[in-house]
This record gives sequence, C-alpha cells and structure tokens, in this order.
Amino acid sequence: MKHVGIILVALALLTSCGIDQKKYDAEVARVDSLQKVLAQNNTLIKAQGDSIKILRFPADQRLAKVQSLVGDGKLEEALKEITELKKYFPISNESKACDGLVATINQKKEEIRKEQERIKALGFKAITPSTAFKIDYNTITIIGLAIGKIYTFDYRSDEWSYRDADRGKKYVTATMLVKSTNLEPKLPQLAVYKISGDKMIYVESFNTEFAHWEDYATYLGNYHDSKNDFSKVSTVKFKIGVEVSESVVSRPFAVICKKQNELSKSYDRFKNPPVSYNGHVSYPSTLSAESFQKNYVLVKL
Repeated sequence: MKHVGIILVALALLTSCGIDQKKYDAEVARVDSLQKVLAQNNTLIKAQGDSIKILRFPADQRLAKVQSLVGDGKLEEALKEITELKKYFPISNESKACDGLVATINQKKEEIRKEQERIKALGFKAITPSTAFKIDYNTITIIGLAIGKIYTFDYRSDEWSYRDADRGKKYVTATMLVKSTNLEPKLPQLAVYKISGDKMIYVESFNTEFAHWEDYATYLGNYHDSKNDFSKVSTVKFKIGVEVSESVVSRPFAVICKKQNELSKSYDRFKNPPVSYNGHVSYPSTLSAESFQKNYVLVKL
C-alpha cells in the first residue's frame, strides 16, 4: 500500500505539470489493478496462515483434548472443541468418534440436571457428609468433632495450650489429619454455618493449631520436630476450633470445608511455638444446597 500511495502522489504531480489525460487515466487504472492484486494476495496469505494454524492442531490432538475435557467434567468446553473439529475435519475418523462423545456429554449433563433437582428438592439432607476428602494435593480426615467449653492444642510433655469459651459461647473442636504429597503445602480452613430454611448462613471460621509437640524444647523451637514438618513426614496432626454462640450449636448447624488450600506456614522465632499456619479462606455469607456440588464439602450436619 505504501508503494501505491507513492504512485498516486507521483501521478498528482505529473497532472499538475500538464500530463496527457489519457496517460493519466491509464496510470490510475493500473494503480487500481495493483490494489486489487494486493488485496487478493493479502486474502490468500491470511487463508494460508489460517490453514497452517489448523494443521498445527490436527484432528487426533483435538480428539484427545475433547476426551480430556470430558474426563475433567468441562462439558461445554468439550462441545466447543467438537464443533471446531467437525468444522475443520468433517470426514475424519476423529469426527465420527465425536458422535459418541456428544452422546456421553449429553448423558452426563442430564445426570447433573437430575442431581441438581434432587438436591433442590431435598435441601441439605440430600448432601452426604464426609469426614475424609481430598483438596488438590491434600487428603483431609476430620475426627473427634465435639462441642465444649475448652479448645486444647499444642500438647507437649505434660502440658498443653487451651482457650476457654466466654459466657454464652461454646467451642466446636476436632482433630484434623492432613496427608500431603506437597513438601510445603497450604492448608484448608473449615467453617461453621447455621441453617436457616433452605440457606446456610456463615458464622465463623476455625482456628488451626498443631495437635502436639515431641517435648517442651521442640515447642519452644530449641529443636526441630520432624512430626510437624511435611518435608519430613507425609501426615501432620492438627487441632481445629472455633468459638460460636450457644444459640448456634443449640440448633441445626453445619461444619463445612471449602475446596481451597489457603493457610500458609510461617515462622517467628520469638513465638511459642515458632511455627504456625496463618491465612484465611474466603467463605460467602450464605450458601445453598446447590453450592456444594463443586466447591464445598459437608463435614457434619
């Protein structure tokens, strides 16, 4: 286009100098022809570029991606990839194979729809509680869930730390075993919700502390306690507790866990113990039964 512009400028200069009109018209026509050829070439280049892009992602790779998406439950994304595959490779064996996958996807979508209707009809009773579940690289086991006035943790030798609930309040406590494939994992954080009709209302999130130490010296940080170090052992025991109003635990309430690891390990030499897990998992103010499908685990109702 730059060269065409130069030609036009040159023609304008020639015209101002009194060039023959016929020659001028002929030059203009030639420039128009060149512009058409240039436009056609650009279209051809773009088409060839698109073809190269398509061929770089052949039918077999597209089918493998579709199968992976179906396996991960990403059904709408899988349908989009199937549409692309059939568009570019309509007579391929992979295109034919997609017909069966479409049927599988539709079946899965129907199962999800029915499950959503079942949960909506039964409410929270339709959700199966689970005290053992996985969140990414962590396998979580909750045991000994209890309600009381005292929350104890950091056992060492013949001593332990504790928190005493205020008047009109109780502690919900439990032991949490975390088995991790990660050497420096983040941890989940559980929460208490009270039940109000077909909704859960957020109350408070649990504190997470180590369950015990080898002795008082390791509690003080004078020596390393390998049993509380994921780089040394696969499973570490924690005590979790949350202080809530007695009015909450005297009525139906739920202990839930969001499928998110957010608590990070920190070290402060002047604290006892120097090692702790801090952070916060963001919980919504309200939850419905449908919310549990992907993002939450009902530990206890």
